[in-house]
Amino acid sequence: MFEKADLKNKATPARSAATLIVTRDGTDGLEVLLLRRNPALKVMAGAWVFPGGKVDEADAGEDALARANNAAIRELHEETGLEVGSEPIIHFSRWLTPEVVKHRFDTHFFLAPQSGNTSVVVDGSEIVEYRWVKPDIAIAEQAAGTLKVPPPTLVSLTDVAEYESLADLVKAVKRRQPPYFFPRILEQGEDHVFLYPGDSGYEASDVSLATVRHRTTMHQGVFTYRRDFPWPDHHQ
Repeated sequence: MFEKADLKNKATPARSAATLIVTRDGTDGLEVLLLRRNPALKVMAGAWVFPGGKVDEADAGEDALARANNAAIRELHEETGLEVGSEPIIHFSRWLTPEVVKHRFDTHFFLAPQSGNTSVVVDGSEIVEYRWVKPDIAIAEQAAGTLKVPPPTLVSLTDVAEYESLADLVKAVKRRQPPYFFPRILEQGEDHVFLYPGDSGYEASDVSLATVRHRTTMHQGVFTYRRDFPWPDHHQ
């Protein structure tokens, strides 16, 4: 999550991490797997997130992306007991925590289509609950203040919610260039605004420049995400 207490003046190095957006076709449409972090944890206590965690030294790979890929698969099994499906996981996005935040991560997000066994068993320590949920329902609950999710989770849910089926989602993610997020956190009155690359105000760090918006606004603890343009794909 994001709190004012998370901010600091001196930048700290970002640790490599990986996140897996596990998706399936449910009876009423596309569903994602969300996990609730233990409320006793120091980072994102009680938040609902996708499976994932830090990249360990044992996570092999020829480069950072390959190591993150393997870390995401490992974390999924450790946190839920699930194995990835027959289709390979797909690079979805990359998030670099702003330098003003205390706990920084360089996180690769992956999409994991799930068509086989979806029996989830949480570890009961770091993760205490799970749920399969339609992205639009999760977004509505977050807007109502009843579901605690960090901005990268909300942004990813909004992205996934654009598609009706798992096949459509996989096709779109394979075509596009994985978006990169390096937020700039600014104050706007009592609100905080997270500007992302592509927003008119991003380069100047100016929230008033809003011809094209790509930003998340936090108002009274609730996040609202807006993107005014389509993601570019590999064929453009």
